[in-house]
Amino acid sequence: MSVGRGRRTAITLLLGLLAGAVLLALAPAAPGAVRVAGVSLLWWYVAVAAPLAATAIAVIALLRDGS
Repeated sequence: MSVGRGRRTAITLLLGLLAGAVLLALAPAAPGAVRVAGVSLLWWYVAVAAPLAATAIAVIALLRDGS
């Protein structure tokens, strides 16, 4: 995979993570309001899941570009 294609893929995945938060917040029937361990699903996504996924995507993209 070329460097440019890898970066485009990483950027697309990161933008998808941002779109996921918007979809959870604005989707009909409010799936982001579902409570998990006393906290809303939207909070879990924005505070835990998306940042961890974004970090993993960025690290993988940087490691592939470096080699």
